[in-house]
Amino acid sequence: MQRMARTWLQTGEKRDSSSVVCHQCNGWHGRGYKPAKNAVSTCDNRNNECSTQQYCVKIIDPIDPDAHYVTFKSDCWYQTTIVTNTTVTATVMNKKCYTWSDGGTPPKQYLYCFCNDKDFCNAAEPKSFSFFIFGLSLLLIFK
Repeated sequence: MQRMARTWLQTGEKRDSSSVVCHQCNGWHGRGYKPAKNAVSTCDNRNNECSTQQYCVKIIDPIDPDAHYVTFKSDCWYQTTIVTNTTVTATVMNKKCYTWSDGGTPPKQYLYCFCNDKDFCNAAEPKSFSFFIFGLSLLLIFK
């Protein structure tokens, strides 16, 4: 799964060694997302950006394994840790994804993917992202 998530982590160019510029937007990838017929992803606008000295993050909501799309939020992350559930805190690492769960029944889960090696590294290329959706679906089915 980490290998599949890495495809979207490899775009952009880093401008400054002390900070990274990130996409700051909401979007979706895949087929069947109903608002896509009337709306434009805010990620299509490169002016939607933020800057951080820590990480860019892409927070992916897998919806459900039967959906052919995922929604996501790209943003800046200003910390070096993430609380993945009510009791576990993990140290964030570059080009690594973490599953966050609310602990509910059924649990709501999101995938947090981090990068800080290039500007706009939390962007996604739609053609390579389909492999990521497939891998994420397998992860949720067999978990």
